[in-house]
Amino acid sequence: MKNDNKKINKKKNIEYWENRLKELGYKITEPRRAIISIFGNESKLYKADEIYLIVKKDYPDIGISTIYRTLELLTRLKLICKFNLGSERSYYLLSKDCYKDTAIYMICDNCGRVIIDNDCLNNAVKIRLIDNAEKHIFKNCMLKVSKFQIIFSGLCDKCVVGKLENPE
Repeated sequence: MKNDNKKINKKKNIEYWENRLKELGYKITEPRRAIISIFGNESKLYKADEIYLIVKKDYPDIGISTIYRTLELLTRLKLICKFNLGSERSYYLLSKDCYKDTAIYMICDNCGRVIIDNDCLNNAVKIRLIDNAEKHIFKNCMLKVSKFQIIFSGLCDKCVVGKLENPE
């Protein structure tokens, strides 16, 4: 039953993103559909070459340039987020929250899960940082912050519990 609900949610999520693409005046091509379906409703970062290898299984004639063009289009249309996390590679995430004025993410170093809209994390950051940051940044740096994205990395709640239960 739980698996059926996941499949239904994934299908609804894919339909939502396909409809958004249509609303913006773009066709749903097979490569676009395949890329969107990879993301599904899982909050996970993907590299372009990972997406390419997954799509290539069903579409052996697809080229990596099609993947990059599609990812860039979806990024430009603000349907997916593109992150550069201190390396030369870009990572992609399908999320309705990517282009809010403020966004706080936690990326698990162990399982790769991306935590979005965690109330505890959001509140901690807002209490400690956001409330005073704009004022201090302007005062000290003469820069006016209008929006921000913060990306933390570490261990998610599931991996922390797993480490506690199975210490090395």
